[in-house]
Amino acid sequence: MLARLQRIFRRHEDLETVAALSDRELADIGITREQALHLVALPQDVTERVVEMARIFGVPEDELQRNRAEWVEILQVCDTCQHLPACQHLLQVSEFATPEAAEFCPNKANFERQASTD
Repeated sequence: MLARLQRIFRRHEDLETVAALSDRELADIGITREQALHLVALPQDVTERVVEMARIFGVPEDELQRNRAEWVEILQVCDTCQHLPACQHLLQVSEFATPEAAEFCPNKANFERQASTD
């Protein structure tokens, strides 16, 4: 229960922080206010899943986040993905996983493209 309350308070603080950002600051970050609010509302496991899935494709986290607009899009796609059980299963054995095993991932093309530009 305490952890849930802490997440609620943290999310409230994050929402206040986003609300306080100017349009110029958001533009400097490379995201819209709507995207920032969506990011604040994302469950933590979405980011963790994206980072781990990208690793399976050979994309390091810093490369994954280099293009802010693309990073936000990848997170949003993951958040609405209909293949969560398959994803969770694959990530449980991620040290043995291959990109071919992640055919179901709607971010597959993004990960492959980023992996090929390294």
